[in-house]
Amino acid sequence: MEKFASFTDFQLKSVLIYPNDGRDPVVITNLIGTFNYFESITAPFVAATMEVVDSGGLLQGLPIQGSEKVEVSVKTNYSEEDITYSFVIWKVANRFAQNQKQAYGLGLISPEALENEVMRVNNRLEGNPESIIKKLLTETLKTAKTVYSESSKFEVKLIPNRRRPFDIIASLAVKSVSPQGTYTSSTTKKDKTKAETKSEGSSEASVSGSGGFFFWETKRGYNFFAVDSLCADENSPLKSTKLDVGTWGPYVEKMGNQDDGADDRFVVYHSSFSSELDIVESLRKGKYSSMVVFFNHSTGQYEEYVYKIKDSYDNMAHLGGQESVTLIPTNQAELSEYPSRIMSVLLDHETWYNDPGIANPEDANATDPSKFADWQKYYAAQALARYQLLNNQKCTIVIPGNPEICAGDKIDIRLMNKVPNQEAKDKPEDEESSGLYLIEEVTQTYDSTEGTNGKFTTTLRLVRDSYGMKDKPSKHGTK
Repeated sequence: MEKFASFTDFQLKSVLIYPNDGRDPVVITNLIGTFNYFESITAPFVAATMEVVDSGGLLQGLPIQGSEKVEVSVKTNYSEEDITYSFVIWKVANRFAQNQKQAYGLGLISPEALENEVMRVNNRLEGNPESIIKKLLTETLKTAKTVYSESSKFEVKLIPNRRRPFDIIASLAVKSVSPQGTYTSSTTKKDKTKAETKSEGSSEASVSGSGGFFFWETKRGYNFFAVDSLCADENSPLKSTKLDVGTWGPYVEKMGNQDDGADDRFVVYHSSFSSELDIVESLRKGKYSSMVVFFNHSTGQYEEYVYKIKDSYDNMAHLGGQESVTLIPTNQAELSEYPSRIMSVLLDHETWYNDPGIANPEDANATDPSKFADWQKYYAAQALARYQLLNNQKCTIVIPGNPEICAGDKIDIRLMNKVPNQEAKDKPEDEESSGLYLIEEVTQTYDSTEGTNGKFTTTLRLVRDSYGMKDKPSKHGTK
């Protein structure tokens, strides 16, 4: 294995462009200044950018027309194997020419992303969202990449109406519910409370539960998992048996002039928090409480349900040590009693049901209900609140280059306590901001212009749904 002096050193082994006409690949390794690779749990494909300094007329001479295959091979200090990335060109931008040289950026994405733009699905789809997604990836987009996934709680049937595969998958992710999750509903008449008088009436029913999946691509392949599965620890009943990903770290923040013998591969160079509190946005998006009005136009049935995140919090998987009683700060507790968002939803269990009986599976008189019922009561408010809850704390950190880390993994970070020196000696770690996070987005930056062997760093955008560390109860919201 080739050794580098620093864990941020790397060597760009080769960069090849394959012309569309089938000619031999063109080597452009020496023309590359920087190479940035991106993954995100909210993106169905990986992407990259490449800065090219071209003195040989590559752009016009090849010529670059778009959709050419590009292969990038990188040697790092992290492993003995070379890291290989494969993309197609989708964009040429920011071209600047002077004398005999020109510089420009190449936009790179997965081949499936281009294929998705020209594919329209019109055949009826039915089954579990997991099986539908695998079929779209392998049969429609013709991918050979590995698909890691778990099943959803319900079966669905739909007519795609010539939508693109990734658009269909995005709609299925929102409607999917973890099979390990729980759902409850109550229709007991309640006395009008002070909180309920805000809406000039009392709500007779409430629902609880969790929902929502993510679909995304990483260097390992495609992924389709519930939010709770991504947040669950090894001993949680919400942990999916199909999700086999460990936790990275701990990555430790330390002062620049401090030498404590820590492993230099696991340090945090920089950290920043982009979002920790936005009450107005939380209320408007129904993060704490929302009312969902259901109307079944086939039967004329009208129902109102109130969903409160605090009633479902303990049945979710969480990354921090925050308990349900501290989820909502004490001075905002009263606000959470009022449904701050009202949603109207049309229900129709009859769409895929041709029998003369009752289609609604929740009707006590239904003997053979619809297999493909309308399950919006299980995910309409639940998925919306679950996605919003995951953004309670958003952090960005920069660490030494780690080519194996992927979006959707968990990471343990330990940040320094930003208090006076004496207090920091007693509590060196920021216990509210340290702990486990979900990696929302990964940026791998290979900069050939810095130093003798370049500089390789990894930027991680992290999210989590609760404050604090697992073994130390959070005090957030108690004061």
